[in-house]
Amino acid sequence: MKAECLLGVVLFFCCVGAQAVDLVVSAAASLAAPLNEARPVFEQGHPGTHLFYNFAASGMLARQIEGGAPADVFISAAPQPMDQLQAHQLVLEGTRVVLLSNELVLVVPRHDPGRIKGFSDLSGAGRVAIGDPGFVPAGQYAMEVLRHLGLWDSVRPKLVYGQDVRQVLDYVARGEVDAGIVFSTDAALLPGKVVRVALAPAGSHQVVRYPAAVMAHSKNPEQARAFLDFLTRPEARALFEKHGFDWALK
Repeated sequence: MKAECLLGVVLFFCCVGAQAVDLVVSAAASLAAPLNEARPVFEQGHPGTHLFYNFAASGMLARQIEGGAPADVFISAAPQPMDQLQAHQLVLEGTRVVLLSNELVLVVPRHDPGRIKGFSDLSGAGRVAIGDPGFVPAGQYAMEVLRHLGLWDSVRPKLVYGQDVRQVLDYVARGEVDAGIVFSTDAALLPGKVVRVALAPAGSHQVVRYPAAVMAHSKNPEQARAFLDFLTRPEARALFEKHGFDWALK
C-alpha cells in the first residue's frame, strides 16, 4: 500500500513537471506564413510548449498589450510599437533583438496591369490602398514614400485604409482598388492575383525592421526566451528567407 502511495506521489509530481505551457506570440500580420510554418518545428523541439499566435497590425498589438492582453513574445514590423512598449517598461530587459528586414512595393490587380507602372502614376489612379498609418507599419512607410515623392497631397483623397497589410493586399487582389502599397513578402503571396510593378525608391522611407522581444509580464519567460532564441537560429532563418524576408541579424 505504501509503495502504491509513493508511486502515486511520484506520478503526480511528474505530471506537474510535464504540464503543458501555452505561449502567446503577438506578431505582425506580415509574418503569418513563416511563423505558422515554424510552429511545428519549434514545438517538436520543445515538447509541452504550444504556440498560439495573435496576428494583427503591429500598432494594434502594442495597444492590446498595453491594455493588459496576454502576450509572451511580441514581434513588430517597425521599431515604434516596440519602443512604445519599452517606454512603458513592458519589454523584458535584455531580450529585444532585430530579426528581419523587408521592402515596400507597389502592386496592382493582375487583371489590370499596365495602367499603373510606377508610383508616379498614382496621381491618376482611382483608389489606392495602404495600411492605416495610425497603427499599421506598412501604412506608415507608404505615407513616407508618398511624401518623399511629392505625391501625398494628390493621392491622399484617393486612399483606402486597411486594418493590416493583408487587408490591403486583399483589396488589390479583388480589384476593389487600382493599386496598393504592401511589403514585398506580402506581394509574393498572391502571384496569380496581384502584380508587383515597382519597388519603393531607396531612401524614400525608413528601413523596414522587425524587432522581437519577450514581454515583461510573461508568465512563461523561460519558454518565451527559448522561442526567441529559436527565431535567431539557422532553421528559423531558412524559413523566413524562404518567404522572402531578409535576415537582419549579424
